[in-house]
Amino acid sequence: MEELNFSITISLTLTLKEDKASINIKNVDLIPAVVPLPYRLNSRDRKDLPKTEKKTIHDIILQTAKRYVVDSGQNKFTGAKLFHLSLLNHPGLKRNSFAAQVISAAPNHPSHRHYPNRKDYFTYLGKGYYKMNQKYLKIAEDQILRPSDRVRDHVKRNYIDPAKKDGKKTLSIRAGDIHKELGLSRRIPVVCSALRSRKLSKNCDIELTYIGGPNNSANTTYTYRLNKD
Repeated sequence: MEELNFSITISLTLTLKEDKASINIKNVDLIPAVVPLPYRLNSRDRKDLPKTEKKTIHDIILQTAKRYVVDSGQNKFTGAKLFHLSLLNHPGLKRNSFAAQVISAAPNHPSHRHYPNRKDYFTYLGKGYYKMNQKYLKIAEDQILRPSDRVRDHVKRNYIDPAKKDGKKTLSIRAGDIHKELGLSRRIPVVCSALRSRKLSKNCDIELTYIGGPNNSANTTYTYRLNKD
């Protein structure tokens, strides 16, 4: 154990009035003004400290663009669109800084060379529009489906076809389950629309017989009669 040597000087006034005394502290001085602690972190201690994960603006831009392309089914967007989507999870973003980093991530943009930390996430399409480059998207262009088509394709492959194979005559599907399985964000109305669409019934040769629960909700349940193929 080590001792810390310092002194404290307190200036005060004492006032006597009749049978009462009041003390007023005017000033407190610590000598020395800064008292160093006897313990310092060495390099090994610093390595053991928990690290705080920090996302750069480029990380946020890339993740937001990926999510938008997958959720919307279209690989075309503006910097403003990415900014407003990013604000949902990162409210402290600054518009001008964000816009500059989007430009710096598109090598063919006329102003790309003016920015440091340049990336190659996007291709600039002109008039403020961009598309994500394939190596970052990791999904073939012909595999990018609109959300409603993704829902129908998912339901057919993972629900309808297996149910028919097992000889089931009816099947109930909850909208929230599909929304979660596809990793969608705020797309419950799209899921519900796809589940009650004639296109789904025709493509899967099924008949929608009952809709339960609140309208356009995660708890909305769709019941189908399964016709034999």
